Amino acid sequence: MTGKTRLYIGLLVVGLVLVGSGLWLLLNPIPQINVPESTPVIAMDITHTGGGAISQLLIYEEGTIIYREDTGLRPGQVRTRAWSKGKLHEGELADLLEFINDSGFEALNSDYEFPGIPVPTENFPEAREYGDLYCTISVDNQDLQKAVSAAFYMTPDGGMTYPDMPYPLNEIYRRLKDIAENQTEVEVYKESI
Repeated sequence: MTGKTRLYIGLLVVGLVLVGSGLWLLLNPIPQINVPESTPVIAMDITHTGGGAISQLLIYEEGTIIYREDTGLRPGQVRTRAWSKGKLHEGELADLLEFINDSGFEALNSDYEFPGIPVPTENFPEAREYGDLYCTISVDNQDLQKAVSAAFYMTPDGGMTYPDMPYPLNEIYRRLKDIAENQTEVEVYKESI
């Protein structure tokens, strides 16, 4: 086989790979996550440092839900970002906003910290370890523009609730977590970060 023949065969193989890849992308396009340009009426940002995850839930005025979760953020883990989307019906969003408005959310302080006793670790009995769950809930709807953050909360049940968080923050968190997990399509798109 001459050098020219090898070159032609190599170029043919590269061409077939490129055409095959192009056809695969044409038949299996990357889903579009269209994030509305408007400001969300409700947003929740969660950082779970022990689990190496950060998530963000955005709910827009027309009911669009965008949920993004970054995982694998600890050293040695594979970093990925999963996108999910969904839609709240007009009545569901109105009920949620009514609950937030009537619950006393506006009267909450802007920051809370875990009020419990720190937990000593096995290796460092003198050292104290606080919880690793951080959350900020923001509402931007008509007359209510407020953000409330909670830090150092424990995750006794996998982060599903903040049992020691003041009411109504714990209930709003629970409802928003439920929306993120049960009213969005699971992993519309996943990417490495």
